[in-house]
Amino acid sequence: MSDKSKIKSSHKGVATNSLMPRTQMPLRTLMISMTVMCYLACLAIGALLLITRAVDDWTSEIAGEVTVQVRPTGDVAMKDKLVKAAALLKATKGITRVDVLDKSAGEKLLEPWLGNAEVLNQLPVPRLIAVGIDQVNPPDFEKLAKQLSLTVKGASLDTHRRWQSELTRMGSSLVWLGIGVLALITLSAVALVVFASRSALDVNREVVEVLHFVGASDQYIARQVQWQFLKAGLQSGLIGTLAGLVTFFLLGISSSVTSSNGLAEASYSLLIGAPEVTIASYLLFLLVPILTTLICLIAARLAILRILRNAI
Repeated sequence: MSDKSKIKSSHKGVATNSLMPRTQMPLRTLMISMTVMCYLACLAIGALLLITRAVDDWTSEIAGEVTVQVRPTGDVAMKDKLVKAAALLKATKGITRVDVLDKSAGEKLLEPWLGNAEVLNQLPVPRLIAVGIDQVNPPDFEKLAKQLSLTVKGASLDTHRRWQSELTRMGSSLVWLGIGVLALITLSAVALVVFASRSALDVNREVVEVLHFVGASDQYIARQVQWQFLKAGLQSGLIGTLAGLVTFFLLGISSSVTSSNGLAEASYSLLIGAPEVTIASYLLFLLVPILTTLICLIAARLAILRILRNAI
């Protein structure tokens, strides 16, 4: 048997993982780095979900209620003003609830600036009326504001629309920031796979040259390496995603250990809560190992083929 025939015979017995064992440094480094990136991606996705839900809840609460301020003028008793304003509001279509708040409600709004001082009792603090709004058929706010100012002296309507737009703008900015973070993680993962592919071929250059010598095509060599990257990407994605889920779960159950807080409850509801919320959350988290596997597979194959064509 000739030397070339012997080499061909040995080539036929080459196992898929013998070209680049998973214990080699490039692949081990790739798996560790990709696991960390997947973990960070899960944290970013969870943060996006929490921000989106929080902004939706806040804007929904703001949109569902307006406030009427009735300032004391001295010529008409405050009690009469409140009765007249409440009657006008109850007669307006699109209003579902009218709650006349006591004087302390207005004073509590001033306490952060003026403190709980006796001076508040001497100031003309406006009285507040909380008004529930039918969000499907809301009233004409401009018309209602004019009616209030004409009917009740010193009354004004605050629709909170400025705060709603500010919250929406802030939420949109944070969402785009999270998307940018995910995009950077994806680009970093692609660059890492390309670097690991080149390192793997450099480490196994002699094996690759022998395979070329016996007639193995670039496609064959790429297949031998790409499946190792696929397995590494899948394993890294699953470990990183699991770590992310555990993080949100631990953050959620921390509300039962310490004092309850909104962040802990929201984190808990991502994983264990209403089905329409948890299903969407798990589907988004499941995208992490899937996309990681595809990135490793596609990026490694393209990088290896390019390297083989240009360098070997």
